[in-house]
Amino acid sequence: MAEFDTLIRGGTVVDGTGAAPRTADVAIRDGKIAAIGTHLGRAKEQVDADGLLVTPGWVDIHTHYDGQASWDPVLMPSLRHGVTTAIMGNCGVGFAPARPSQQQWLIGLMEGVEDIPGASLEAGMQWNWESFPQYLDALDATPRAFDLAAMLAHGALRAYVMGERGAANENATGEDIAAMARLTRDAMAAGAVGLSSSRTAIHIAVDGRPVPGTFAAEDELAALAGAVKASGHGLLEMVNAGIVGEDLEGLDREMQLMRNVAARSGSAVMFLLLQHNLDPAQWQRQLAVCEAAARDGHRLIPQVSGRPISILFSFEGEHPWRFMPSYQPLRDLPFAARYAALANPEVRARLLADVDPNDTGFSLMYKNPVLWEHTYAAGSPIDYTPPRENSVAEIARRTGRTPQAVAYDLLLQNNGRAILTHFGVNYAEGNANALHAMLRHPLSALGLSDAGAHVRFIADAGMHSYMLTRWVRDTDPQSAHHLPLEYVVHKLSGANADLFGFRDRGRLLPGLRADLNLIDLSRLATAAPAMVYDLPAGMPRLTEQVSGYVGTCVRGQFVTRAGQDTGARPGRILRGGTA
Repeated sequence: MAEFDTLIRGGTVVDGTGAAPRTADVAIRDGKIAAIGTHLGRAKEQVDADGLLVTPGWVDIHTHYDGQASWDPVLMPSLRHGVTTAIMGNCGVGFAPARPSQQQWLIGLMEGVEDIPGASLEAGMQWNWESFPQYLDALDATPRAFDLAAMLAHGALRAYVMGERGAANENATGEDIAAMARLTRDAMAAGAVGLSSSRTAIHIAVDGRPVPGTFAAEDELAALAGAVKASGHGLLEMVNAGIVGEDLEGLDREMQLMRNVAARSGSAVMFLLLQHNLDPAQWQRQLAVCEAAARDGHRLIPQVSGRPISILFSFEGEHPWRFMPSYQPLRDLPFAARYAALANPEVRARLLADVDPNDTGFSLMYKNPVLWEHTYAAGSPIDYTPPRENSVAEIARRTGRTPQAVAYDLLLQNNGRAILTHFGVNYAEGNANALHAMLRHPLSALGLSDAGAHVRFIADAGMHSYMLTRWVRDTDPQSAHHLPLEYVVHKLSGANADLFGFRDRGRLLPGLRADLNLIDLSRLATAAPAMVYDLPAGMPRLTEQVSGYVGTCVRGQFVTRAGQDTGARPGRILRGGTA
């Protein structure tokens, strides 16, 4: 009789511990790694992995599938890139706890902050919960392709406890804080993996108001972090003011705030570490604060991205003319009619002369004086580290035109479906030096895929694949920027599993979950994003195809083969701690 369910033979095993790659067989039985070695025995299914990498499944710590998870058991934007565990509830926004009277408002909050179409959320979500524990139970009733875990969102929590006062960001009373801390303890006991909060001016609801908690006092944050700490698992995640340069001095103050919260609560505090276009050296000051905190026994965790974070401008999605008064008559037209109007010289002239009336949200980015210095034609596939001379600003200087005119005309190409990449962060100096240093820092965690969010203008769910190509395969091993394969795999799997206390996954070791990827690194490639209209209510999102993933296993079952969904649904809601 067969000893194992599956035997993966002769692959290059990169086990997620940071150990060097080695050739070995991997045996799977009852959803777990049974053995790793050679001459292991027989199995019901044998897979020839000669020439393939065998890695743990990726653990994605920053996604926004909070609404989509209620109708979509596959979440293909992440699954096709080898993700087998994902964490949602980031950035202070989520859908639980939620009073029935607040459901529409929470949809507007998510739409405003994470740019997930409200019409899709309204059409797709079932709302068969009120409390956070009920939310986890409701999602857990659906078999899934891979595992999902969730953080409690400060925005939803504050509005649930404080009502309109919380939504309006009024100061919390002692009674309010006590009630929020109690609900945080309940959520953590039910399996939440932490609490997230946002403090940045770019995170606003569709009604124009900042996320509840944006101006929360230190006492409130420390009390909630203390409730997380008391659970024995999880962490506090904060998105700080100044992340895109709107308040650079404020971000320095925020670092001190986080250090105080970590010291008072004993909780680890994670934040987004980015290189700013207006202050390219600030990330170094932030890391210095993290290092000083570590010396004092406190844990500040900089979450970094695997590549420059780019906003994809297109006339199908997000672009700098979206808020112009002259654009409003065009915004709801079918795309063909909209493109025809945009190509009209008179309309073009009006838009190029128009002024954005807003001073919040993405208009802050559009009014940034260095916007066009960091914007490039995307190309196919997208070049995420392009030469500076290819920027829109440099093209404008060479051709004697305005940057706005250059950008507008570039976007009209490909029948209006051309894409520009604007590097809002992590490419301030036109090179990847800062990003490489962040990725190599011993305190950093790799995240920021934002999968499921910003669906019309960000396509970073494939961050994991990019790490293996840009930093490993396509960089000369003798280059200072090269990252060892075993280091990248560890950051994508074992390190992120450890961050949230997921002890049963993230490494290929006997007794652990058989969550793994089979990857042909020589063929690994991600195509340029394209707009599709497959969200509920026919709403659009960018999607990107990838080649090179031969198979992905979750709990020992192949959930994809050659990039295609197999229909297997071994995933579930992953609960933190003893839950």
